[in-house]
This record gives sequence, C-alpha cells and structure tokens, in this order.
Amino acid sequence: MKKAAFLIALFLISSTVFSQIEFQKGSVAEVLAMAKAQNKLVMVDVMTDWCKWCIELDNKVYAKKEVSDYANAYQINYKIDAEKGEGIDFAKKYKIQGFPSILFLDGDGNEVDRVYGYVPAKDFMEMMQDYNKGINTFSYLKTEVEKNPSNIEASLKLADKYSMYSEMDKAKELLNKIVEMDGSNAGGKTDDARFRLVLFTEKDEKAKLLEAFIADNPNSDQLKDAYVALSETYYYDLNDLPSSEKWFKETLGKFPNDEFVGSSYGQYMNQRAIALADKKYTKEDSLKGLLNIEGFVNDNKTGLSYIETALQYVAGSVNEASSYYIQSRLYFNLQEYAKAKESIDKAIKIFDRKLYRDARDKIEKQLSQK
Repeated sequence: MKKAAFLIALFLISSTVFSQIEFQKGSVAEVLAMAKAQNKLVMVDVMTDWCKWCIELDNKVYAKKEVSDYANAYQINYKIDAEKGEGIDFAKKYKIQGFPSILFLDGDGNEVDRVYGYVPAKDFMEMMQDYNKGINTFSYLKTEVEKNPSNIEASLKLADKYSMYSEMDKAKELLNKIVEMDGSNAGGKTDDARFRLVLFTEKDEKAKLLEAFIADNPNSDQLKDAYVALSETYYYDLNDLPSSEKWFKETLGKFPNDEFVGSSYGQYMNQRAIALADKKYTKEDSLKGLLNIEGFVNDNKTGLSYIETALQYVAGSVNEASSYYIQSRLYFNLQEYAKAKESIDKAIKIFDRKLYRDARDKIEKQLSQK
C-alpha cells in the first residue's frame, strides 16, 4: 500500500497556478486513489473558463493563508473543468448545475457534501473544516434531526442542505416546523426560517413579504440579506425600477461600506448599463445613423455614468471586469474606439476570457480602419 501511494505521489505533480492551494494534476481516478491511500477527502473545484465567481473564489478565498494552509494539510485538492475532457462526465455524474461547485469526496468517490457558489472565506473555512471532521454534512444533519426532531439549529442547517440540492419541499417542511416549534423566536432561529420561507415564495408575493419581514424583524441577523433580496426582487423579478432604486439607496444607507451590499448594488448598476448598451432602435433610426439620434447618444452616456457608479462598488472584485467590458461596449456604440480599447484591456487584465478577447478584436478592427 505504501509503495502504491509513493508511485501515485510521483505521478501527480502539484500545481500552484491558482492562489496558494496546491491543486493536484492527473485524472479523477488517480486523485481519488491518492486520497484513499492517505485517508483524506478530495476537495474538487468544478469550474469553467467563463465562470467569474470561480475567479473570485481563487482570488478572495483560496488566496487566504488560513484557507490554503488547512486545505494543503488536511485534504487533497483538485480542479476540473466541467466543459472539457473527463470533466464533462464528472459534472453529469455529480449533477452539477452551477459554478463554482466544490465537492468533497471520499477516496471511493462518494460525496460527503458540497459548497455551491461563491462563499466568503470565513464561511468557506468553517464548512471545509466541518466536512473534514465529518460534522454538519448532509448525512450528519439528517441523522441529528432524526434523533432529535426538536433540534432547531440542526433543522435549519438541514433545510439549507435540502435547498442546495433542490429538494425544496423538504426544505420548506423543516422551516415550517421550526416556526411551529419556536413561534416566539426564543432560540433566535425562527426569523432565519421565516426569511428563507419568504425567499421560496412566488415573485409577485415576495416583495410584499420581504417588506413585512423587514418591518417585523428590525433586529434580525437576516435583516441585511432581506434588504438586498428586496432591492434585487424589485429589479430582477418585477422590473420595478423606481422601487428597486429606492430600496437599494435605503440598503446602502443602512449598511454603508458593507462588501455584500456594495457588490449587489454594483452588479445592479452594471445591469442597468448593459441594458442601455444593448437597447434596440427602429430600422428607420438605424438608417439615419444612430449617432445622429439624441436618444441613442444620451442612453449610452447615461450608461457610462452608471458604470462610473458601479466601479465605486465593485473595485477589487471580478465584477470590475464586467464593468470595464460594459464600458467598452458603450464607448464602442459612441464610436469612441480608443476609449473602448482602453476599457476592454482593463477587463482582460482582470479576467482573461474569450468574450472579452472577441470584443477587443472587434475594437481593434475598427481602429485599424481609421
């Protein structure tokens, strides 16, 4: 067994391309064999080339010394592209539905648990440590709740697991039980359960229920999330721009300098700007020449002002690349190609992806024709 482990270790060459975590190279089978030989879990980061939150995970989570030190010491770490090579079948086998998805597998390839999407470093560290210790995993929490149905904290965590695995009915059932068991919120978890139940409602009702939650739970630890959810619901779900703007401004005032709030608002401003960059005009307008249309010019200039606002909130994150890409689109529409090139170069420096490179080629073609 020791000889086999030695040979596997020789075959697998560690890579430090991504932050400080040592991600192993080799096939899935080889990495699992290495984990089995060392009696460790494998953390598999399932990603794609175009996934911006995968980049954010690299830069803001894996780059943290405490995260990388623990990951390197206690588990085998591995990255796999869900759209290339054996990653395609891997993603199907484990029913990957979004990126990044971080799976924790034992040496036989059985899933211990997973982390879905971008999670801040502190929370990621806690989850990673728990999974390696065998606590607060899906199976662990199911057992805990079966043994003690009145365990509200375990029930809330299990409801989140069911939600992550898209088992919404089971999640709702647990959340409703929490509300029934502790209607007065003596344990401090009923407000969490109520907030999650609101998020499961249809979009036409969600905004009204979120407003009620905010009014009824001024001291809840879910208050910030409720404010952000309400602001986003009005814009993305209900297309109610005045209400979304009102609630975003209130959220920013109540939670100034909060990274989560700022990120949400910055992405919102990006979306408003790209809507103007993509705005369609009539065929007759196009024939006249769009630069001769006052509305077209004003729309793109307004979009540029939105990007200036967005950049104040997304600086230092991967969403900054999105802002510069949209900025380049707006400048391109205005035929300010030199400025468009400057913006797209900034985007590529932050996140080198095909979409941005194609945009740069298009801009350079225009510049070469001048």
